[in-house]
This record gives sequence, structure tokens and C-alpha cells, in this order.
Amino acid sequence: MPETAIARLKKTVIFQKLLEKEDLLEEHEISKNIISVVRETAPLLERIPENMPEFTLHNANHSAKVVELMGKIIPSDTLDHLNIIELSILIYSAYLHDIGMTASRDEREKIIANSPEFAKLRIFDEELSLKFDEAKKNGDHRTATFIEDKLFTEFLRRNHVERSHEYIKDIKEKYRLEETPISWNGIPYYKLVQAVCDSHGLPVRDLYDTKHWRRNALVGDQNVNVQYLSVILRLADILDLDPERTPRCLLDFINPKDETSIKEWKKHLSIIGCKISPEEINIEAECEHPIYERALREFIDMIETERKESILLTSRYKDDLAEIYRLDLLKPVTKENIRSNEEYIYSDFHFKLDFHRVIDLLMGEKLYGDSTLTLRELLQNSVDAVRYRESMEKNEGNPFSPFIKITLKDQELIIEDNGIGMDEYIFENYFLQIGKSYYNSSECCSSGVEIDPVSEFGIGILSIFMVASSFRVESRRKPLDPLNPPAPINVEIPTAYDYFVRRPPYRVEIGTKITLSLKSNHPFSSIYLVEKISEIAPFIEYSIIIETSEKTVTYKPYLPGENIYNVKDTKEYFEIVFDDKTKGIEGKLRIFGPIDNSNTIFGKSEYSVFAQNGFSIPCDKLLPENLFFNIQASINLSGQSKLSLSPNRLDIVRDERYEKLIDIIQSGIMQAYEKYLKKLRDSSSISEYVEIVNKLLEVNIHSFPDKHRIGGFVYKEIEVRKFIEYIFLNYAPLLTISDDGQRTYKVMENLNKVNLAIVGINDWEEKIPDAVILKETTRLVGEETVILMDEEKGSFPRYYFLDKILGSFSDIYITSIPGLVIISFSDQISEGTFSLCYNTNFTYRMHGDQIEKEPLFVHPPDINWPPEDPNLFSDVIYNAHHPLFAKLLNDDKPKDEISSEALKLLIYQIERCLQHLWERIDSPSLKRNHRFKESANINYALVGIIKYNPQIFQEFYEAIEEYWEEAQNIGAISRDEDFIGFSVDDLPWFWNYELTDSEI
Repeated sequence: MPETAIARLKKTVIFQKLLEKEDLLEEHEISKNIISVVRETAPLLERIPENMPEFTLHNANHSAKVVELMGKIIPSDTLDHLNIIELSILIYSAYLHDIGMTASRDEREKIIANSPEFAKLRIFDEELSLKFDEAKKNGDHRTATFIEDKLFTEFLRRNHVERSHEYIKDIKEKYRLEETPISWNGIPYYKLVQAVCDSHGLPVRDLYDTKHWRRNALVGDQNVNVQYLSVILRLADILDLDPERTPRCLLDFINPKDETSIKEWKKHLSIIGCKISPEEINIEAECEHPIYERALREFIDMIETERKESILLTSRYKDDLAEIYRLDLLKPVTKENIRSNEEYIYSDFHFKLDFHRVIDLLMGEKLYGDSTLTLRELLQNSVDAVRYRESMEKNEGNPFSPFIKITLKDQELIIEDNGIGMDEYIFENYFLQIGKSYYNSSECCSSGVEIDPVSEFGIGILSIFMVASSFRVESRRKPLDPLNPPAPINVEIPTAYDYFVRRPPYRVEIGTKITLSLKSNHPFSSIYLVEKISEIAPFIEYSIIIETSEKTVTYKPYLPGENIYNVKDTKEYFEIVFDDKTKGIEGKLRIFGPIDNSNTIFGKSEYSVFAQNGFSIPCDKLLPENLFFNIQASINLSGQSKLSLSPNRLDIVRDERYEKLIDIIQSGIMQAYEKYLKKLRDSSSISEYVEIVNKLLEVNIHSFPDKHRIGGFVYKEIEVRKFIEYIFLNYAPLLTISDDGQRTYKVMENLNKVNLAIVGINDWEEKIPDAVILKETTRLVGEETVILMDEEKGSFPRYYFLDKILGSFSDIYITSIPGLVIISFSDQISEGTFSLCYNTNFTYRMHGDQIEKEPLFVHPPDINWPPEDPNLFSDVIYNAHHPLFAKLLNDDKPKDEISSEALKLLIYQIERCLQHLWERIDSPSLKRNHRFKESANINYALVGIIKYNPQIFQEFYEAIEEYWEEAQNIGAISRDEDFIGFSVDDLPWFWNYELTDSEI
């Protein structure tokens, strides 16, 4: 490997010119020294990819190419004038300017462990540093090693010039020689080589420093123009851009992941021609993607800048210098031969930011929504600063009394604290950097001070301009070294657009004071300031002194779990306590129900408080949907449970953190609910237990999640539904008729589900005893039938759950007892109902006992009277066997599209009549059998309804007659077919029946 590098070097114009001049002097000390240095450095240069695997090649071939390029750009007469020292410096610099990119494994470990420069790099590359810490914390060693490698690569890139400088200085020790090989006749000149190598990491303007880059240095009797040699190295180094430096086979092997590295490789691979001479630099390239073309164009701009600045520098040479040290690259380096491969059209279109408009957005109500949020942003900064200092003082064993004060008077809002404070460095690098927060920086993380900050985005300070025309910042930072404290700052900020005004600082106390000059229409009121701060920061750990023109008070925050808002006229059923500082969730959830069955006081976020690190956040997405109207929260989140918030903090981002938290909340509620019911069941009388469960059902505390409701989250819906079903089956008492005709309560889990019948509410027990219902049901449905009755309270929710759990009933029986309708469920029969237009329910299994004809429809027993929703009155079961429907149906579907339309017409007419009946049924003019008390059973309530009010039947008759005509008009019924008629037998028989005192 070294011999190959030496052989290539010997072919270069520069080395041959050196040999030529040595031959004239009859000495070859310098060329021998160069070969010895190349022999040692070439293997080291080949190891650069070990630490910089994705970089374009910086090996011995790159060094040789730089020497070759030097020979191309130096004019021939200038080359003839260069002496052996100058020629050797050019060669040495080519091989040594990148030697600092090499590092042994031991050296690498020492740098990572001990180097302040590496530590600084970790601090300032925040994104990588935070990813590294997270990977180590999670035990992801592969990712941690990858990130550490990337950081070390960046360390070498940034520091390789200084490392090369040190390598050249120590070259004697590295090669175990008595004197440096970079010498001539015993005179070392390695410092001149150092200066030339140093130059390639600096801007050209630095080379004007002729004390460091001398034009007339002497080595023996040889003049050396270090400045000119530096110009040549810089140009030759930047011009090594052809594909030799980025062989495609090597690119495929390395497969770089870093976007910058990929662009560098592709940029070089795009070059198909490069002509370099003392007079011009001409580059031709064909690119496969506009990204690579843009990178190459930008690189050519850099070359052109280097060329112009180099020409400008050398043009200052006078007399002999101008004659000897020339640079003739007078032609600009153009991009006219850089083109696409015709698979894209190159353009420079891209988004551009309008600075003023962006600033307007960041400090306007369009982003924040509420101008009073300025107070929140300022208070968050103060709390973070105080928390930071408190932690620091605790680490140092010092006492500390936190202090935060808000003053509102004389058109000024002042917030002052004794937190960590700011010096000029923090002010300039964080306070003034929009989008950058010190407390979330790796610099803060590496300080050894533990803090869980509220500040996140670093844009909140601009919200000040929503309410203030200008503001002032006065601050003094707690010194790390008390003997050398940083100077305080005092800065006026007149607007977000202009330069700031620095004033002489006078602050003595550690901490920060921000004074806002409020606009005339500012939103702050001295009367409501305490209330507003309570709303903003309910659970912070510090009291706040609040001074207004009227009074001075101290705001004392709440503790998580405290009942902040008193909700009147409610009953608390159970609570969920969270007290896990490790998971970062503390406080309580209370499950309430209204005393008067009203839900109007619930579902408002102002009755619940969720906070993050003490500061309030939106509640709506943190309360379960099925309990949204019955829950009150008093919760503070921190650490692991912190949520991702929108920049204005008015919305919660639905991400993994969010899902993890709502899973904790939901699981906590489910566990507490079952525990509550179990304790209630075991400690209460049956009547008390039934009453409370009825209430839970009535106010929807026990309910399935429903995505169509407003507010709250629905998470793991299937799992929650199974839990709610499990609770209902095991804890909801159901009223049954036992074998001896007595009413008793059982839970569904203990019932025989093979034959189950529901008979609804029996509140006419004096006329229709339960024993009669038992006898009738067992006669019709079967001897082993379990009979469920219902009571007035909680009946609809019970039927709702039974419907969800059991599915549709199998049969419906219209018994010989007036108003007694039974629905049954059987494992032997699949669902006995099917749904058609308008979600109406049909059955072929409607049974009329001792009547000639089953009616057109009947109300099921699971609708109470009066129904909560008027539409439920029309929720009847239609008899698919009835001649009116039989004409239109083929099994459980309409015969055709015309039949489907006719079906809709028929349903419409029936429902219209039912709606009219609902509207008239409570009318004083409606006659009914007043000898019996009103019933909550809808079918009991309809007993005799047309016996006393024949006009109701007449309305049904006319409606069916109208339907018949409409059906004929659309072709569903032949015009030749006579109207089949409609009689009282087509309605439930008991509608036309008079129940007498002595009948049963």
C-alpha cells in the first residue's frame, strides 16, 4: 500500500520538479524525507473510513490527486521559480492536511470519555444527543453505538485541522526519530507546513494575516511564500471532485445513510469531465436527480468563490512577488455544462419564509387563540427557572426560598422570579432563538440539574406582542463560579422586528424580571387576575404574589386530586385515585350522577382539570366518551405521562404518549367500577343495590362507548364493550318471576339463557297477577322459561343491554291477556327479526294466541310509557306474514325495487298514524278506560284505545287505503286488484278491548 502511494507520488509534476532541482543541487535529502513521511502516513490515511465511513475518500489517493492538481493550476514559470522547500511544503501539506481524521481505537475511547470538545459537540448537537441518551436508557446498544459513531465522525470533521497541526508537531515522536523529517540541512520547517495545513480549514480572508502566513519566510537561504502555498493547497483540495474520489462500487458497498454524505457521493459521481489548467477550470456533469445537481451547482459556486478570493489575494503581490508567485485562473468557473439526464427539469423553486409574516403569526391570536395565554407563557418560564435553581441549590446543599411575583398596575404587567436567571450567552443563544428552549436542550440535560420543564417550543415569548407594545428583560444568572460571575443583562425589546436596545444593567438579585408595556386594549383585569392564574396554573408547587393597584394577595395552588370546582345537585358514586409519581400521574377522577336525572351540568371541561407539570391542558380528549357527562377530573401529569401539545397548548397530539395515558385512565376506571359494585352488592340491601344500579343505568354511567356522541375518547372499543357487558351480566340485578310466582332479582350470569322471555312492566298486578303472567308465558314459550320483568326505573337501558348481548328475539307472542306481549329468546332459533327500510324490524314469528289473525304490527314489551323519545312510539315490530307485507317480500328482502318503494310508502303511512296517536294520546279529549290507573307498560296503556276512540281506527284505515292507491300508481300492485280492506283485526286485538273490573 505505501509503495503504491509512493509510486504515484513520484509521477507527479511537483515531485519531479523537486527531483530536478535536487539534481542541480546534488542532494536528495528532502525527497527522501518526503518518501519516508508518505510511507508512514499512507496506511494511516487509508484508515480514515474506519471513523468516517460515509465520507468521500480522504485517503492517500486523495493526497496524490491534490499534488497532481497543484501541478495543473500553478503556471509553469511559477513552478520553475518555486524552490525545493516550497515544493516539499506543497507535497507535505497534501499528505498531512487530513491526517487529523485518523484515530486509533484507544484514542477514540479517550476522546469520547475525556475530551471537552467532544462533550461540547454532544451539547450542541441536541437531536443526536437526546436520541443517544434515550437509546442508552432503553438498552438499545446498537442505536447508541451508531449515534456515538456519528458524533465521533462529526468530532473528527470539526477538529481534524487542529489534530493535523498536532500530528505535524509530534511527527518526530510518532516516527521515533531524533529530529523531525520535515527539515533540511538540520533546519526544521514543520511549522511552515502546519501553517499551510491550517489554512484549509479557514476562510481566505484569514490568509491576509502575513504574520502567520508569511510571504518571505526563510529556511536556510531559501525564501518561502507560505501564503501562496496555502492558496494552492486550498484550490487543489477543493478541486478534487471527479469520480475517482467516489468510485460507484465503493458507494454501493458503503451505502451511506446520512443525507449529506449521499449528496456528496452523488455530486462527485455526476461529473463526466473536468479540465483544469493554469488558465481555467471547466467542469461537465450529468445528474440523475435535481438534489445532486443543486449540490454540485452550489459546490461550483464555492469553487468560484475560492478562485475569486485567491485571485484577489495574489493580485496584491508587487514587484518580485508578483513576478514569481502568479495565479492565472482569470476565467470564472461556470455552471453552463451542468445538466440533467433529461429525466427531470432543473429549477430553484422552493418555499421561502416571509420573516415579518411568520413573526406576526407567532405573536398573534391566530396561533394562540386567546391573548391571555401570554400570561401562561411568562409564568411557565418563571416556574421552569425557579425549578432549575431549586434543583441546583439542592444539589449544592444550599437553602432556597422560591419567589414568583406578578404585578399589574400603571399599564404594566411585570413577572419577576428568583430562578436561575440569564446571562448574555443564554439570552443570545436561547431567549433570542425562536423555536429553541434552553430547558429542552442537551446543554441543560448535561448540566447535572434534574428538571422536568414546562417550556417546550421556544416560541411563547413572541406572544407578548399580543398584549404589549414593548417589553424589557432584566436578569442575573446564578454563577457557576462565584469568583467570576457573569454580567447581568438589561435589554429593551421595542418590537419583534427591530434591533434591541441594551441598557446599563443594575440588577443585583439572581433571577429575571420581565416588564410589559401593555396596549390599551389588553385583556388583563385586576379583579379576575387571581382567577385567571388559578385557571392557568392550578397545580404548580409555588405560591405566587399578585399585586394590583387595589391589593396584594398570595395565590396558593391546589394539590392534584383536590376538588377545584363544586358541582351542585350531584351524587358521587366512586372515585379513581392516581398516586404514581414514577408514571407521572397524580390526582383523582370522580364519577358523578345528577340527583334530578338531568345531564345538563355535565360534559363541560370547566368542571374538570387536567394539568401538565402544574399548568392546565385541554380535558376533552382525556375523558372517556361513555362517562363524558358523568366525570370530574383533578389530575396532574409529569415525566413519563407528559403529553405532546400543540404550540398554542390548546390541543393534545394523538400519539403513543396519548394512547398510553388514556389506557391508564380507562383501566383505572374499569377496575374501580367493578370494585365499587362488588363492595356495594356485598354491603347493601337488595333494594338499595337495585336502586343505585338503576341510577347508574339511567344516567348512562353504565353505558357502551359510542363514537357518535360529542366529547371524550373511545379507546380499545371492543375491550371496553366486553367489560361493560361483563359488568352487566354479573352485577346488574334483573327482576324475574320465580317458579312460585314471586318477584325476585337475579343477575344474568346465573340465568338459563336457553329459553328467556321478557314481559315488560306489570304495574296492573291487582288485575293481572304475576302468577297469571308466569302461567301464560310457560304455556306459550315453554316450561323451563326464565321470565324477565322490568320495573319503571332503568328499564330502557336494561333492554338496550339485553339487546346488545342477546341479539334479536326469536319470537313475539300476543297473548290472550289484554296488553301482555312477550318476546322470547332461544338458542335453538336464529334471530327472528330482520331489518328493512328506515331501520324497521320485521318478523315471520309473530304469534297470536286465540285470535284469528295476527295484526299488522305490535309494540314490543321493552318500550315504556311514556317513551323517553317520541320516535320510540313508532318503534313497532311488523308482521311479515300480513297480506299487506307478504305482497312485497321475498323472505327477508323486498321482491324488487318497486316493492321496496311500496314498502317505504306503507311504513310511512303507518308511522304517520302512530305519530298522530302519540300526539293525541295525552290529550284531555282522548277517551280511555279511567277505571284503571295509567300504566308504564305501553301495551297496557293502549288497551281499549280504539274502543273508546274509533276515529283512531278510521285514520289507520284511510292511511292504508291511500297507500294502496300509491302502490298501484307505482306498479307495485295491479290496478285491477281490489283493495283488500283494513279492519280492527289488523291492529293488536287489545286495542279494541274493554278491560272490566271482574274480567281477570
